[in-house]
Amino acid sequence: MACDIGARVRRPGCRGATGDRLRVNCGMSMNILALRRHTAPARAVAAVLTACALTLPAAAESVLSVGPRSVQTLVVEQLFNRTGRWYLIDDGGCYTYLESPQTRLTPDRLVLHAHLSSRLGQRMGSGCVGADFASNVTLSGKLRGSGHLLVLDDIRIDRVDDESTRNALVLALQVDPQLMPHSANIDLSEFVRKDVIASGRSPARLEEFRIVNITARADAVVVHFDLTLSMP
Repeated sequence: MACDIGARVRRPGCRGATGDRLRVNCGMSMNILALRRHTAPARAVAAVLTACALTLPAAAESVLSVGPRSVQTLVVEQLFNRTGRWYLIDDGGCYTYLESPQTRLTPDRLVLHAHLSSRLGQRMGSGCVGADFASNVTLSGKLRGSGHLLVLDDIRIDRVDDESTRNALVLALQVDPQLMPHSANIDLSEFVRKDVIASGRSPARLEEFRIVNITARADAVVVHFDLTLSMP
């Protein structure tokens, strides 16, 4: 569904003119950003989605393989959406945020390398009495599906390069384990609606998108899903 490295959409039961099972593969070098500049592949994918969704029984299941570049784009657009920052803590003058993210897929977790900036301490009015810290860090989380959401769950800090920053974070989390989020959501239905259907100029409207199962691999996140489209 996304034109990405190794990205493809399959609808069981959809067949081309030759009788072979139809497979849409938008190319090995086109990512989400390129899709917005190349409308022909997007229209083809959107057309297949529309035709298959209208002809198959409701129980039919689709498969979306989201490659590393698309995962990077989704994370940046939906998590680092405040001028390129993802705020883990935003308590007035006390804050901790990540920037300059680089994602990497593993068979069981999504790994995120980023730069962390933080002011940890006690909030006083609109300010924060504390100290400033900065370090390159590595976080990771498990991927699972919930409705139309791709959930990054069990978020943990795996590595903090700067020792003083590491010690400060360990102390802060010992005092309050809920200080930082343990999960984050990525809206896959918005991705399908905006980057596939709308980019392909399809008249179809996405009514429902539901994730059935997710498998994280080193080369892609494979999403099994059901969807409902309507035509004007």
